[in-house]
Amino acid sequence: MSRSSAIKNVTVIGLGYVGLPTAALIARAGYRVHGVDVDEKLVAALKASRVDFHEDDVNALIASVLQDGTLTVSQDIMPADIFIICVPTPISRDKTANLDMVRAASQSVLPYLKDGDLVILESTSPIGTTQNVIGGIFSQREVQIDLCYCPERVFPGDTIREILENDRVIGGVTPHAAQRAKAFYASFCKGDPILTTAASAEFSKLMENTYRDVNIALANVFARISEHVGVDVLEVIALANMHPRVNVHLPGPGVGGHCIPVDPWFLIEAFPSETQLFKTCRDINDTQASRLIDRAEHAGLRRGQKVAILGAAYRGNINDARDSPTELLIAELARKGYIWMTHDPLVDKFTPKCGNSANLCHDLDKVLDGADAVFLMTRHSVYGDLKVGDFKSLLPSAIIVDGPRALNPALLDALPHKTVITGK
Repeated sequence: MSRSSAIKNVTVIGLGYVGLPTAALIARAGYRVHGVDVDEKLVAALKASRVDFHEDDVNALIASVLQDGTLTVSQDIMPADIFIICVPTPISRDKTANLDMVRAASQSVLPYLKDGDLVILESTSPIGTTQNVIGGIFSQREVQIDLCYCPERVFPGDTIREILENDRVIGGVTPHAAQRAKAFYASFCKGDPILTTAASAEFSKLMENTYRDVNIALANVFARISEHVGVDVLEVIALANMHPRVNVHLPGPGVGGHCIPVDPWFLIEAFPSETQLFKTCRDINDTQASRLIDRAEHAGLRRGQKVAILGAAYRGNINDARDSPTELLIAELARKGYIWMTHDPLVDKFTPKCGNSANLCHDLDKVLDGADAVFLMTRHSVYGDLKVGDFKSLLPSAIIVDGPRALNPALLDALPHKTVITGK
């Protein structure tokens, strides 16, 4: 992979889970890269070479390109030949797409555009965002630019390999723009580039994550049925997946992160009549935490008692707690009048959107001490290694709710407690 001689400078706007490692990889490939973020503390930390990405190889890469000067950072846009927008695209309280940061990033780039620039949006966005929102803003200036949508495909915990090796969907507003973006990504990525239109690329990204949400909801419905039938849903899923054309996902306490619980809403908002299935699946996955509480109450848990929550991250062995199922659990616990403490060995900050405190504590013994129930919500490896002695401070009659079924079955058999397991 080698840098094109016609392109020297790249500006990446948004230094989050995608933007920062992407900027570092581009810098390592030989470009002069400038990273921009509105977070003053993040920029100050990076300028001081303080990197805390919770992935050692990412930390080392970022530190290296910061130190050799191929990556610089600030809160200000710099002129470039390529601009990459990697800002968040959340949903508002009413589940509609919030494109404020995309618009702000586009407006910030506008004064710096010159003929021949390439602008790429990587943020997951509703269909039409690239051409209609960004293109509409850029139409305020009479410059000839190329505009593309190239969605990221990143799995936290394996970020560098995912960026470098996953195939790239290259969605150009024009075929010429797509060809230019293809050449750029080929200069630092190994995955195959697949050229299409911007709208098709936007739709494909939403389709990928909606598929996963629907499949997980399907598994959760199978788990609910298994409760009535009295069978082990994991065994039945394993049997079904022996069929060469079946791939049922695993049930769990819900879904989280910045993609799966968000992206289907972009389609639901735009196409309400056609997306009733997606809406139903969103409701299924978002009510899993509430159903866990209902099952615990059926087993004897009473309002006002203490609940110990194990896991704030939305997925095991990462530190990302955005839109995690634990947020929905805490909201329901608060509504019903429980008290709770949350433990997570990796998450340092966790502020649920429901407005209630997470009561986050890294002392497992303190979290479990005197708890009437334990809700395991995240499949961290450390929880799979828990022993009977780790639960010594629980009340003798405590209920254990194993949301993702991550506890050692031998441990559950050895504990003299009532146990509630998702998808019996």
